[in-house]
Amino acid sequence: MTMDPQQDREINPGLMNVSSMALRVRIWTVLDDIVTNPVFAYKLNMEYLRGKKHTVWFQQISKYPDLVVRYKAIRPTSVNAVVGMGLNPDNEYEFGAYAFFNIRNNDLLIAASEKLPYAAAPASGSWGSIVQMAYSDEGHHYHFRHPSDFQSSNANKETMYKFLTKATHAAPYAWAKVQSGTVRKRNPPCNTYIRITWPEAAIDAIQELYLKYERGEEKPPGEEVAEALAKKNAERYNRDDEWAAAYEDDLKDVEAVNDRNFIGLKSKSRVIATFEKEKYYNISPLRNTPFFELNGKEGKYIVDKRGNRQTIDGATRFDYITTDDKGQITAEIYLSDKTFIARESGLRFNESPGIYNAPQEVVKLVEDAIARRNRAREEEWNRLSEDEKKRRSGTVSIVMATSYHFRKIKRLVTTSHLQLLSKKEGYVLH
Repeated sequence: MTMDPQQDREINPGLMNVSSMALRVRIWTVLDDIVTNPVFAYKLNMEYLRGKKHTVWFQQISKYPDLVVRYKAIRPTSVNAVVGMGLNPDNEYEFGAYAFFNIRNNDLLIAASEKLPYAAAPASGSWGSIVQMAYSDEGHHYHFRHPSDFQSSNANKETMYKFLTKATHAAPYAWAKVQSGTVRKRNPPCNTYIRITWPEAAIDAIQELYLKYERGEEKPPGEEVAEALAKKNAERYNRDDEWAAAYEDDLKDVEAVNDRNFIGLKSKSRVIATFEKEKYYNISPLRNTPFFELNGKEGKYIVDKRGNRQTIDGATRFDYITTDDKGQITAEIYLSDKTFIARESGLRFNESPGIYNAPQEVVKLVEDAIARRNRAREEEWNRLSEDEKKRRSGTVSIVMATSYHFRKIKRLVTTSHLQLLSKKEGYVLH
């Protein structure tokens, strides 16, 4: 799938709200009419949704269950697409054509994220409103089509019917007839236009309600519980000195608290530590360790059960923190901004990318993966039977590409009790 770059302003905003999608298109004729049966499936972007006025970040609103329900219920209001493919007969010297199929919003049923519509009735219309074909050797006929290029007309019905019914398989290109006994492979520079619109007012409403919750102007369902917890005025001792040992027995069941009124640590009914909502997003247990991860606007921190920040190799602020099944902690500090390498889909790496001495090594890692993917796709296609090639040619899969970058980092690895095991600076794939 190659998107039409001339239509980026129309295409890109709608694609921001999905992480992946697929469009299957089936076309056939009934008597002299053309019939389409497109099916659209997608996965909602679970990082953020863009409305007209606001961007809704899922991590921010996830502490309010009612907003999570609203977020996951968002679905596109319309989908319009143009899909191009070569229509080739068994004899490439006759009836080869490149076809542009117009998929109208009324032709589709749009289900929820990661769901298929229960039913999708075939749609029909005039030939001119559904398909345009290029079957000569004139290059300008192969420029990509926009939905506005399709007009309700049956003027070329007989010619298009002949080329469509003669086709036995689809491909990214078409064999265009130059003259008798001579053909030329032709295809446009792109083969897909897809424009998705969203219920922007509903998306904006989620963010506006979130802000009201944050300001205390409205109470979310179940807010009474959080309010009661916040009103507790328990005394606490939280210094990291010799007197803290007297409170160890009281700190055996410390848990993280993330509520509208405060972020903190508590042990049973006793509040151990609180953190300013203006500076921090949330706190959570650091898996398989006795520590907690505190996420703030300026970075991430490791704190103990009394809320004291911990130090690794002189650093207390980190950009990335993770643990493994044995509690080994990996903390990273970013030493540079990200630098773009490529935007690709379907890449696999022979080994888990590590830390490299130079940025060129990371670039080569991505370039090698692109080359392997291209070889694998070609080899897979060559192994297919002709029937399977025909079946697959009738389906257009649209997969969101991933952007690959490199950046310089410092990586620190410790035991579950923060004993330093290794440290290294270098370049990584992001």
